Amino acid sequence: MPRILYFCPDFPQPSGGIKTLYRHVCRLRDCGFDATIIHQRSGFRAAWHGYDAPVIWLEDRPTLDANDLWVLPEVMVDLARQTRSLPGQRVVIALSWAPAYNHLQPGERWQDLGIHQVLTKSPVIKEYLEWAMEIEVSLIPEFIDPALYHRDEAAKGDKVSFITRKDAAGPLLAATLQRKGAPFSDYEWMALRELNEVDYARHLRDSALFLTTTVQEGMHVSVLEAMASGCLVIGFSGIGGGVYMVGEGDGQNCILVENGNLPMLGEKLEAVIRELADQPDRYAHVIENAVKLGAGYPRPTKRI
Repeated sequence: MPRILYFCPDFPQPSGGIKTLYRHVCRLRDCGFDATIIHQRSGFRAAWHGYDAPVIWLEDRPTLDANDLWVLPEVMVDLARQTRSLPGQRVVIALSWAPAYNHLQPGERWQDLGIHQVLTKSPVIKEYLEWAMEIEVSLIPEFIDPALYHRDEAAKGDKVSFITRKDAAGPLLAATLQRKGAPFSDYEWMALRELNEVDYARHLRDSALFLTTTVQEGMHVSVLEAMASGCLVIGFSGIGGGVYMVGEGDGQNCILVENGNLPMLGEKLEAVIRELADQPDRYAHVIENAVKLGAGYPRPTKRI
């Protein structure tokens, strides 16, 4: 049986993409495949997410066989270019659509680098790559772990959570609104960073609101996790989240703001918090729709 080698950046901070790579390897091994994570620096591994996948380090000069199947994240274009003449099969796993044009040369396609198949979790990425590169793309369903991401009404408090790894809009809006006094100063404003997944999920379960401020996302999994945890999600779709984020009508599951419009997001966030101060159940139907969506993603018998 050929090995399946998932090449993974040596990136220590919590990241949805890193978690996906480790989860895929663990799930493949559960299914009987010989799958492994490949890191560069000897001894490095990402452990914050709880997926205990085996690791091989390139720094240790391991033997790579021509029968191995390489899975390369879309950001590893240089490695794909350097290894285009090597025997064996390579596929790309595309976790965002933005790096596809940030790292490739204008007009360059993965087929030019000897890669003819792509994996992705996002329908937006699938459609984009099929259009832009005319390449075969397989869609792998997302999974939201119900053991971590679920609604806990007893834990909910006046907390607004946000992620700061890709932009600083969350702290900016938090400081702006806190200067206005109550009801904003009555809230805890929590930047979710440098957390293991257990603590990250706990903060989502504790939070009343989740502020999403990034503008270039693939599946936008953090939004799904927040929805499953019973948060009222406010912010941008990041493009990729547009396939499931609904901002109006009977199926509304979030407070959706025009992608990238930070002034509008600030004003909307202020209005929503003021509404909640007067009517705590004002958005109960929105949260209910969100919880149903987040909880509805595939639930295999084993954690994947």
